[in-house]
Amino acid sequence: MRLRTLAITLLALPLIIGAGCSGGKQKTDDSQKAASEARVLTVKTALVEAKTIERSVEAVGTLFALEEAVVSAEVTGRVQRVAADLGDRVKAGQALAIIDPTDLRLALDDAKSAHRTNVNALDKERARLADAETTLKRYDELYKKGMVSNSQFDTAKTQFDVAKAQLSEAEARAEQSNAKMNLARERLDDATIKSPIDGEVRERFISKGETIEANKKAFAVVSTGVLKFRGTVAETAVPHMKPGQAVMIAVEAFKDREFKGVLKRVSPAVDAETRTLAIEAEVPNVKGELKPGFFAKARIFTKKESGVPFAPESAVYSFVGITKVFVIKDGVAHEKTIKTGERDASLIEIVGDVKPGDTVASTNLANLFEGAKVNISE
Repeated sequence: MRLRTLAITLLALPLIIGAGCSGGKQKTDDSQKAASEARVLTVKTALVEAKTIERSVEAVGTLFALEEAVVSAEVTGRVQRVAADLGDRVKAGQALAIIDPTDLRLALDDAKSAHRTNVNALDKERARLADAETTLKRYDELYKKGMVSNSQFDTAKTQFDVAKAQLSEAEARAEQSNAKMNLARERLDDATIKSPIDGEVRERFISKGETIEANKKAFAVVSTGVLKFRGTVAETAVPHMKPGQAVMIAVEAFKDREFKGVLKRVSPAVDAETRTLAIEAEVPNVKGELKPGFFAKARIFTKKESGVPFAPESAVYSFVGITKVFVIKDGVAHEKTIKTGERDASLIEIVGDVKPGDTVASTNLANLFEGAKVNISE
């Protein structure tokens, strides 16, 4: 009987010991938690500031000339002189090259001479018609009085009709010779290859002494006083894109500068493959510093917002993908999960349940938790 009682006691002993240990561990954890909660953490704080910011959307693209013209020769001939070359600034109407005008000038002289002959003939026909008209009127009066015969009146009438027809022919010849003269004058003028736009010579295709055919490319001229920025933005930015918005352009050649422009055109459709929207802006380039072909980045300013909360970066704590700040109120820390936005020097925009004027902890963030008691250090 004693042996049975002893065995039962030995079997129950580990359960009693385990229960005792478990209870002791629970009491220890509770006491540690209570001690932690009772501990006051010392922190420094900062005020959340209200700032006015301009929202912007980023785009990448390329700069292009506002206008580009490939200038061709209008007549066949030998290049007598080249008046412009690569990189030269030119005005609209300025001579770029001259084709030998000798034959064209002779053709114009011949056309002028032929036209003068036709004009003189026209003047004679006008005088002849005037005489025939006067004679016809006189014979008409005499005929009515019975003083001339029918045949005499018919002769006068025929002479008038002939003079009138000859005048029409002379007018036609004069008009035709005038058209030929004007054409010869235009061809002589075309011997001077001119720039159609203000800009710079991008390429020269002809050389002095070369014989060129009509319609051969001679020069490429680009307008660089204003450049076009063509780029794309993400489809999420589509609702914010409107012509007239300010744009700032940055290029690698001028890393510390930005160039101001204006958004001019927005595509009516999003590219189905890239999920981007095409845009076009114009950028003044009076000094010619920007060049067509530059890769460029753009910031399109979409709207201005005031009262946006900003806090020091030291007040923002990130851990395992979660970003938060601790708002301090009545000596207690309140954890706020947030997102960050724009930056301004050492300050960062706070997106979440945080308002300008709130006090946030800026030190000891790793030890803070919801409900922690804090002591603010000056």
